[in-house]
Amino acid sequence: MPETDLIKLRLSLMGRPVRNYTFNKPVISVGRDPSADVYVDNPGVSRDHFRLERVEGGEYQIVDLGSANGTFVNDQMVNSAVVHNNDVVRFGKYTLWVGYETDRRSISREEAAAAVAGTAGHTVVLSRAELGSILDKDKRPAVKVVPLAMPDAPAPARKERALWPSLLFGFALGTAFGASIVWWLLHH
Repeated sequence: MPETDLIKLRLSLMGRPVRNYTFNKPVISVGRDPSADVYVDNPGVSRDHFRLERVEGGEYQIVDLGSANGTFVNDQMVNSAVVHNNDVVRFGKYTLWVGYETDRRSISREEAAAAVAGTAGHTVVLSRAELGSILDKDKRPAVKVVPLAMPDAPAPARKERALWPSLLFGFALGTAFGASIVWWLLHH
């Protein structure tokens, strides 16, 4: 891997994402020390738990720094091991997914032009005028146009209301009327 490659680390606590990191430096420290590159405030993590050191070829080697609870790469306890793309480092209750990526910001203009030329057969380049005409065709009026009613036109149909509130009110009124009739008959 060239020196422009980045290491991406995804920190998780018991399967839940905590934070993502991206580094392009030769040594990355991990631990409970607040000055660590990957700071983890948890008693199960040693102050200086482990570090990642770049090795020849651009990958990183993990070096356990005598941590109390150990460092595991793909569930194997290690003192030192090279970590590859998609390896998982476990320490305490935390996991650190490792990924390598090329730093796209470091590509020269010539390399970028060559990359674009290689994919030009798959890319459509539009002028501003062409793009504008496509966007104009997709525009729809923001306001709904409603025609005005003509004086001789019949009134628009009334929207029917829900029937159940009327039925409920009628039932309650009928029950009250019936109860009052029964009361009157019993007392007269």
